[in-house]
Amino acid sequence: MKKNLLFLLFAASAFVLPAQNWTPMAAGMLPANYVIFSISAVGDDVVWAVASGEYYQAPIPNTHRPYILRTSNGGQTWKVAEIEEAAGAISFRIVAVDSLTAWITTQDYGGGAGRKLYRTADGGDLWTLRLNNIGTGVALNLFEDGQHWLAHNRQAISRSDNNGATWANANLSGYTNDEFQLVFSGTNMSCTVGDTLWNGTSEGRLVRFTDFGASYEFLNAGLGTGTVIYSVAFQDHENGLLFNQNSFGINRIARSTNGGATWANLASQPGNFGWNIAAVPGAPGAYVLASNYGTISGRVAITQDFGNTWSVETLGQPLNSVVFTSPETGWVGGGKLTSASHPALFKYNGSPLLVGVQTPPVLPGFSVFPNPATGTVFFDFEGYTTGSKVFVSIHDLFGRAVFKGEVNDNNLDLSTLTNGIYVLNIEANGKKGLSRILKY
Repeated sequence: MKKNLLFLLFAASAFVLPAQNWTPMAAGMLPANYVIFSISAVGDDVVWAVASGEYYQAPIPNTHRPYILRTSNGGQTWKVAEIEEAAGAISFRIVAVDSLTAWITTQDYGGGAGRKLYRTADGGDLWTLRLNNIGTGVALNLFEDGQHWLAHNRQAISRSDNNGATWANANLSGYTNDEFQLVFSGTNMSCTVGDTLWNGTSEGRLVRFTDFGASYEFLNAGLGTGTVIYSVAFQDHENGLLFNQNSFGINRIARSTNGGATWANLASQPGNFGWNIAAVPGAPGAYVLASNYGTISGRVAITQDFGNTWSVETLGQPLNSVVFTSPETGWVGGGKLTSASHPALFKYNGSPLLVGVQTPPVLPGFSVFPNPATGTVFFDFEGYTTGSKVFVSIHDLFGRAVFKGEVNDNNLDLSTLTNGIYVLNIEANGKKGLSRILKY
């Protein structure tokens, strides 16, 4: 199937500043009136984005096609392509796996093209239909273990535990008749940490999925009658921010310190705009907000202290979607591009967002044995009792997570891992244990 493939090389308390920390990129690569609905990055160099026209209801013209943008060198060069297989639909979400592999959702509002998941393995030239189900039209999340996926909406969910090879579909109960998911950016409407996912609703509640989507519960945010929640981001299993709007149209950022069970609107707000929120990995307390595409002169707000203070920059055009991969690297998408010459994305070029980062205290008596190991390893620390829940993450030396999740025993099976060196991180009681493990 012929693609329209283009290539471009680029040389490389709240207060408002002109844009100083953001480099515009990919100008002139998307049609006018397209919106970057989602950005997904793998490390600091591989970035994918998906853009569509702004359609709120059926019919979506059969001539309409989503576009993808892709870079594998940190934005020095970009490629863009139409997704012909998704004609007659829009895409709210892209999830990158590597420099050549990504997934998208498609939505037709019941107009005929279907709600589908497509996958590419060749950099976006050809897209293969992988699932056609009522629950696959908007939200799609890949959990940090790299194997579990969840597509979800108010009616249904689709789960995969083998990296998308097969999917299990199920109805989702608990939404009221007039309660919906809300989306400006498919990237920022929901978030995952370990085996947990959070998503806001139009009734001021959150759906919290656990065990990679096998279980879920509805949590009332307690932010007032008529509150709607558009975006949520957590840095760990306890600390998160969300963007909500009350019944008077006032936009607010709220914080939770207990995994979403309760929320409180911040005393210091970054401005009365609609926001998409991203947590900054490796920088506790740091979040970056990008105004959604309803704001004509787009803003970016940064906090490094969980929202106690903010710095705000104006980028001069509508924005939408935000993602950070490290304290040094992040991306913001263009909102409704009123001109085809406008930048499609902006890359963060400011100082690393590391102010105030504190290293958790070390778990006393932490040990891992045997090490080296061929199969099962055991861990221990002072005060540990059998059955206690601890958070475990294992990374390879490229920084890729091979396991993340809560465990309630002190043994870990490494037999399926490729031989090599891994970094084991154990978190419990606000303290951390770290060890290298040789698997042979």
